[in-house]
Amino acid sequence: MTAKLLQRTVLGLLACAAATNASAVATITIINTDGAGEGFNDPAVPAADAGCQSGETLGQCRLRVFNVAAAQWGQLLDSDVTITVNAAMNPLTCAGSSATLGSAGPLSAFADFPNAPKPATAYQAALANSLAGEDLAPTTSDIRAQFNVSMDNGTCLNGTAGWWYDTNPNTPRPANRTPLLPVVFHEIGHGLGFTSLYDNADGTQLTDDTPIWGYYLYDEETHKYWKDMTDAERNVSKINDPHLVWAGTRTNKQSPKFLGPPAKLIVNSPAGIAGNYDAQTAEFGANVATHPATGDVVYVDDGVVGAVDADHPTAGTVNDGCETPFANAAAVAGKIALVDRGYCNFTLKAKNAQLAGAIGVIVANNAASGLPGMGGSDASITIPSLGVAQATGTSIKANLASPGVNATLGTEIGAPLAGTQSGCIRLNAPDPVVLGSSVSHFTADAFPNLLMEPALNTTIFDKVDLTLPLFQDIGWHTGVENILFLDGFDPNPCPFVQP
Repeated sequence: MTAKLLQRTVLGLLACAAATNASAVATITIINTDGAGEGFNDPAVPAADAGCQSGETLGQCRLRVFNVAAAQWGQLLDSDVTITVNAAMNPLTCAGSSATLGSAGPLSAFADFPNAPKPATAYQAALANSLAGEDLAPTTSDIRAQFNVSMDNGTCLNGTAGWWYDTNPNTPRPANRTPLLPVVFHEIGHGLGFTSLYDNADGTQLTDDTPIWGYYLYDEETHKYWKDMTDAERNVSKINDPHLVWAGTRTNKQSPKFLGPPAKLIVNSPAGIAGNYDAQTAEFGANVATHPATGDVVYVDDGVVGAVDADHPTAGTVNDGCETPFANAAAVAGKIALVDRGYCNFTLKAKNAQLAGAIGVIVANNAASGLPGMGGSDASITIPSLGVAQATGTSIKANLASPGVNATLGTEIGAPLAGTQSGCIRLNAPDPVVLGSSVSHFTADAFPNLLMEPALNTTIFDKVDLTLPLFQDIGWHTGVENILFLDGFDPNPCPFVQP
């Protein structure tokens, strides 16, 4: 039996119902490693809008969220060995527009232990213990996790108020708070096995033996699995998007159950600009996959140029949709509202458009590149919204007066499943590489969103989607009903799958 201490963690960056299986039971214990008076031991009284429970200190509130995330994973995985997580709230990278929300990873990996499925193959500690039926390193915890305590200081993400500690996804969340549970749930997933055990800085393996992920990381352009590559070849493959895919049988077999064609803004007319345009889905409102919207597009005029003040370093425009009622509310009713990004948050734009009677919202970016992020939470918003590139918005605006624009907020019918390549689910492989993020995540192009994408999905409080079949691919036991799809009849959509 061999083991190697892992010095790297997987970073969680700024970042389908949950499976519930009575036969899957694991105990995950959170070990508080914070010092007196800090983090989980902070005696402060939480802010009234932080989502804490009555009588909790701030530290108790934080620890409760961790324990909820651990219990959720415990209901999904089989293990007779207690899984231990060293956890702390520490100051992490924090800036005006981005922050490291948390990081986690396995503390060790093991090979050639009793019941090991593959010889000379390294498995993350919690998984190895489960397969062996014993604690292979009883004096060492299995996972290390830390999360950004600075979020509660009002110094991160343009001064947002801090973490949101409520664990019920149906509870309305203040727009200026970031939910902690999705971050912890995601990061514990890394520690349990959703990490490649390869160094994405140089392509080398972090273990003496071949990492279990090496059997399933496949470059469909070079036709090689990572276990068969040199370090130099892996160093190229790690940025070879969209060709780096997962070749696990269960994950790809189940991908059609969780993924659909990509979300698109479909311009139906006029003919000169008709076509499918890349779009960013919103975390709020109706899902365009199940509730598409088709109608004529109207450019919003809210009648007010928002002033510069302490919360707004630049002035607004009459087209940003930040004030209500709209000056042209009658024209917006029954139509798709086009608004410009900026001045206020996306949820306020969508809510104001909904109040004016709009059936959908298009947010045009105010920067020359990229798509609007479309984050936020407001359970009262029921219409769909999409964010589009600045060039797309400009093209639509140029055709509104005559002949007018008709569009659909929906998906590209007949297109391959979003986030797949050659029928296989893609891994995160951007160029340039993103340390702590590349490879050990699903691609951010998946739609609907997945738990283990690189960016935070604030609506995923307890859903594990394709993460659970990936865990099955690498050796986790999760219960009988999760493998019933292996009927032997339907072909696997990925031609490169490995047992």
